[in-house]
Amino acid sequence: MDRQMIRDTAGRVLRSDDLAANEKESVTAFLRANPAIGNPHMVRCDWCHEAQVLFRDEEKDAFTRTGRGWRCATCDNHAASQEVRF
Repeated sequence: MDRQMIRDTAGRVLRSDDLAANEKESVTAFLRANPAIGNPHMVRCDWCHEAQVLFRDEEKDAFTRTGRGWRCATCDNHAASQEVRF
């Protein structure tokens, strides 16, 4: 299991999509066994509507990490985030 699989599951949980059998339970078990990873966050820019699932220590193409969250690299606005708890 890796971070991308957790991101995919978190996205399906937020969209209320159907999950595979025991998918949520296996992700929960992995996150409990590796507490340093932390829960993923759905990061979304209110201005340009760019959205990605990121972990606290990550920044991707569209979002850069700041001391208080993320900033959208496209429009340079603060991006809202919601923690996805399993």
